[in-house]
Amino acid sequence: MRKPLFIGLPFVLSVTGVVFFLGVDRADGGDHAAANRAQLKRACAGLLPYEELRGAVPGDTAGVVSEYGTMLEPEEDSRSLLNCSVTWPGHGSVRVRAVALISRLPMTVRAEDILPGGDDDGYEAPGVTGRVGEDGRSWVVAECPGGIEGRVREVSGMYVTAAVDLPVSGKGKPAEYLADFRTAVQVANGITAAQKCGGSPLKVPTRVVDTYEAHVTSDADGGNMKVVGIDEPGLGVEKCKGLGRRAGFPGKWTAAGDLQDSRLLSVCEATVLDREDPTSTDPAPSDNAVVSVSAASWAGPLGRSADGQYNRTGDSYTFREGERTRAIPESEPHELALWARSECAAGPAYHRVTVDRETSDLSAYTLTEAERTTFSKDVRKLMDSYLASPDNWPAQQRCHDTRILGEVEGWR
Repeated sequence: MRKPLFIGLPFVLSVTGVVFFLGVDRADGGDHAAANRAQLKRACAGLLPYEELRGAVPGDTAGVVSEYGTMLEPEEDSRSLLNCSVTWPGHGSVRVRAVALISRLPMTVRAEDILPGGDDDGYEAPGVTGRVGEDGRSWVVAECPGGIEGRVREVSGMYVTAAVDLPVSGKGKPAEYLADFRTAVQVANGITAAQKCGGSPLKVPTRVVDTYEAHVTSDADGGNMKVVGIDEPGLGVEKCKGLGRRAGFPGKWTAAGDLQDSRLLSVCEATVLDREDPTSTDPAPSDNAVVSVSAASWAGPLGRSADGQYNRTGDSYTFREGERTRAIPESEPHELALWARSECAAGPAYHRVTVDRETSDLSAYTLTEAERTTFSKDVRKLMDSYLASPDNWPAQQRCHDTRILGEVEGWR
């Protein structure tokens, strides 16, 4: 029998999924504060950030702990490392879950879902690979290069989710999400330490950044759209500078990107359009000119997850491998993507770059053979410059042995 996943776990949690409910004894006078704090300290294999949360624990109701974990026999396999909650009925809860990245991450890591200034509410914690989306679920990823004990399959990482429903210091969503991120990070660090799997401790975040950008209009027909909060958090981030210019595309480019500072994930985009009002760009780009580009990389377990997510939406390099079209249907984007694969510091990595061309006519359009060939040359120039620049993520992560995988036409 293999050793339990967590050192010091107060009881054996079997792979069958049995859930233990542990209530605390009622204190004299109905005050449960001391017992609830002691319970919080023991709960979830002692991995919760007790010192941070102890002051928010309610004292007028008894807490309930639900814990689940695994201890595997040979040939057994489970994705759950920890699934635990501490609940004070009607007064809040703390819930955490840690899962080995055996296959894909259930939360999206697509570039367009991570880029700052998007239409969906989102927060990042600088220095942490992770995010909280519009659904309010916070997740972080931690590396375990030495492998996770008790896994039948080779596993080099895990993701941890956390939800802290307690009064925390600070105001509004940022304070709430910071508590989620800090809890998830400390749980991840506790697991990697107990596993002795070689992963460096994640930095406990001190702030979160809102990556949402609102769009408003005063017109009844929805015209005259204006951007609110144009000071994008990732605007001018060093790793994204020169993204369009280095590929040789003309114009004055501004770049933005994620702030996760991660070995596993990087997303950048750049445009020649006015970010506050793209329709008023001066001078206006010529028709069919390159106006925006993006570049993203995913390494290790996140590479597999990203590839799977794009494949499910028909945007992976394998979806229509070898096919090439020139006919762009009505209202479809004039966007072409190119995929590549490298060996990088954190393991095998996928890279995806995109090139968008300006068009004043959204009706159906058929590219000439020369235009379609130019499109392919443009996206390859972007990929080559992204991989070669010393300021971009691939060079920083010592990527090598790169292989071009294929194009994906955004108009299909």
